[in-house]
Amino acid sequence: MVLDIGTSYIKCGCIDPAFNILSQYQREFPMERKEHSFEIDFDLFFNTTNDLISECLADQIAKRSTVEALLITSQAQTFTVVDVDFSPIHKGIVWLDERAEKEAAYLKGQLPDFANATGFNNPVPGLYISKLLWLKQNEPTIFKKAKAFPLINEYLVYKLTGKFYTDVTSFGMSGMYDFRRNSINPELLTILGLTEDLFPTIENAAVKGELISQQMQQEWKLNYRFPVFLCGNDQGASACGAGVKKSGDVNINFGTAMVFYTITKSLVTDLMENQIAGKHPVGNDYFLLNVESDFGIQIHRLKKFFFQEGTYDQLFQTYCDYPDVDEQTPLSDEVALNSVEPAYAHQFCAGIIKHYLERLNIHFTQICKTIHLKNIFISGGMAQSKVWLEILRSTLEQPCTVNNRANAGLYGAIEIYNKNL
Repeated sequence: MVLDIGTSYIKCGCIDPAFNILSQYQREFPMERKEHSFEIDFDLFFNTTNDLISECLADQIAKRSTVEALLITSQAQTFTVVDVDFSPIHKGIVWLDERAEKEAAYLKGQLPDFANATGFNNPVPGLYISKLLWLKQNEPTIFKKAKAFPLINEYLVYKLTGKFYTDVTSFGMSGMYDFRRNSINPELLTILGLTEDLFPTIENAAVKGELISQQMQQEWKLNYRFPVFLCGNDQGASACGAGVKKSGDVNINFGTAMVFYTITKSLVTDLMENQIAGKHPVGNDYFLLNVESDFGIQIHRLKKFFFQEGTYDQLFQTYCDYPDVDEQTPLSDEVALNSVEPAYAHQFCAGIIKHYLERLNIHFTQICKTIHLKNIFISGGMAQSKVWLEILRSTLEQPCTVNNRANAGLYGAIEIYNKNL
């Protein structure tokens, strides 16, 4: 059974040894957006996920099988604060949230060797460590009460198993991990005033598995218990499910963000601001990640506003209909879209799409400065649009392989689990 915690949806699927999906369900990720903050109620998250898993297990086809393991892939950076009972005492802060601008600037001044240790060029506002410092400075009472600051996947495995553990792929994207020492960065612990025992045990992806608790066994009405494995972040799983296998392979995932996931032989330290490096969940390889964080949000907004009764194919067709349109900078919110005159709507959409295609070319140029690209794979929900795929193939001017599309994360988790057993 695979649980994929994305930014738009949480998916759960039961998959047999022949890679047939026996049952699959999903829920919207219950994120709350208020102006520039992105938060989540972790109790609501757990209840939503628990219901989703229960529904998947109750499916008649799945009930005729026995679950070997629950494999979890997850968005990175999203975390909460818990007390001694592991109950949330603060709203969870989603990776999209960038409230910690001042704190990121401070950390940049304190950590001149940051890129060589962490896989990030510099501390940025959206980073886990920046927001931990924000909590310390803006919510000191809550910060002092904290027993731990679990990432969303770590919180879930604790609720399911009673054990606090993580994988180096996910935790390595927090900024807390020092890849040179293969441990938590002691300089950051000093700055934050925290100790290592407030953080989980760290293993390679899909290596450490703990059995679900007896409470969860009873709640799910099972006569057996199965282990829970963390299989890295959702982008790594999507890349594995899409087909990447060796250094130089790149997967472009078109979901909430436009993400380029490239396998590398070693940790890249010469990074651009929009790049992240870390541990690939399979073998001894690493990854280089390029992120265009608002791609899916903006495209979904255009679809909702201008093509509410239409399809994504119709939205992307505007680019084909107006090939000479000027690039258009994305607007900040739906309210701003009211200023777009109806007669100009299709040209406006074409201009936004052109903007992201220009960004795609920029990301490819950045990647090629570091890595000789070999094979290109495409995945993600937007890859279900035939028009978008044709635009991509024309823009990239080289062959692209499309595997599993929206379900690449489910298949990728199994790939990671099988290879790391």
